[in-house]
Amino acid sequence: MFDVLIKNATIITMQGIEHVLYNAWCGIEGKYITYLSENAPENTEAVRTINADGDILMPGLINCHAHTAMTVLRGFSDDCTLNDWLYNHIFPAEAKLDERAVSAGFSLGMAEMLSTGTVTFCDMYYYIDKLAHLADRAGMRCFISNGILSFDDDYEFEKDRAVIELKKLLQDDTLSDRVHVQASIHCERTSPTTAWDSAVSLAKEKGLAMHVHLSETAPDHDGCVKEYGITPAKRLSDHGVFDIPCVAAHCVHVTEDDMKLLAQKHVTAVHNPVSNLKLASGIADICKMRDLGVNVALGTDGASSNNTLDMFEDMKLAALLAKNKNGDPAAFTAYDALCLSTVNGAKALGLSDITGKIQCGYEADLILLDTNKLHRVPMHDPMSCVVYCLGGQDVYMTMVAGKILYENGVFHTLNPYDAVREVKEYVMPLISEK
Repeated sequence: MFDVLIKNATIITMQGIEHVLYNAWCGIEGKYITYLSENAPENTEAVRTINADGDILMPGLINCHAHTAMTVLRGFSDDCTLNDWLYNHIFPAEAKLDERAVSAGFSLGMAEMLSTGTVTFCDMYYYIDKLAHLADRAGMRCFISNGILSFDDDYEFEKDRAVIELKKLLQDDTLSDRVHVQASIHCERTSPTTAWDSAVSLAKEKGLAMHVHLSETAPDHDGCVKEYGITPAKRLSDHGVFDIPCVAAHCVHVTEDDMKLLAQKHVTAVHNPVSNLKLASGIADICKMRDLGVNVALGTDGASSNNTLDMFEDMKLAALLAKNKNGDPAAFTAYDALCLSTVNGAKALGLSDITGKIQCGYEADLILLDTNKLHRVPMHDPMSCVVYCLGGQDVYMTMVAGKILYENGVFHTLNPYDAVREVKEYVMPLISEK
């Protein structure tokens, strides 16, 4: 007997560009997909049967670069250059955030992601020992890290807050296998090389992956070349940062040689188109990276520079920008865009045999999208519809590992309204303090 049986669904499996099933069935037992066909199973008995009525069933989305708790800074300092925004506004505001404030923002962000179809996210922020437990209770898949960031001349690795939090979390054996810990370096310009060397050694010792920002802006990239004679990618690589599994956010200004290096080292480049455009950082050449063998995934960045965590918005924009940058509408298709946020994201995080596809034996990380409102009719091509017509507001069911976490406006594992109240009543006054 199935725990959940979904019928009459238009299923985008992501097993290939042509692999769409119509009026199809998807059966789930425990956390696994055990049945997938356009034909009904012999036994349709289920604890719960969902009639999709032609709506789209697809893999849940994977956000490979986020600062989830920064929902508390949504719209806080818009229309600034990145360096002005970061150093003169965001860093001072973040210095005021305590664990309670960060927890509220993180919970709010998870609710936003669940309600817009994200099932897995790769996060970089503070208080990771607390946030890991919040993600676990929410039932989401989470890769969590605190980026090493220091401008101190007398930097000591063991006294770094990010390192202390990481080591504490590594000793915690109470978390489920959905929650993963990563090492993290904020970026090439914001920490000393001694920190990188120590972080790489720790990551190798503990079997951790790495999360880093890379060549997000021209000043960051060009400043490194001017000072050291090599690019940020080359400099990080020379210190072994790419010798372990690594996701590199942005990659807007990487050179062709950098791209070849990322491909050689199996580093995933995480495209953040909305954030990059909002901060006028530039447009990453994801077609060239793809063609050179780089795995390219998708992220939202933080809600302070996006200003949402809706992956559908980034997915559509990624496709449109790639077409425009290459002067070719066929250069980047709807299927390519879907890959960014599903199979490529799974590959980036070492989950290729677990999630990112709808396939028997995979865990049931699934979302259902309404296709019957005015802006979605008619649906000639389901993949095109998802990328160019639908949005996060069209998601009405989000499931992770066979458990429904969000459905028709109802959250089953967290209360976003408590988080909203915390943000309004506690966090906003905290940020506004002189």
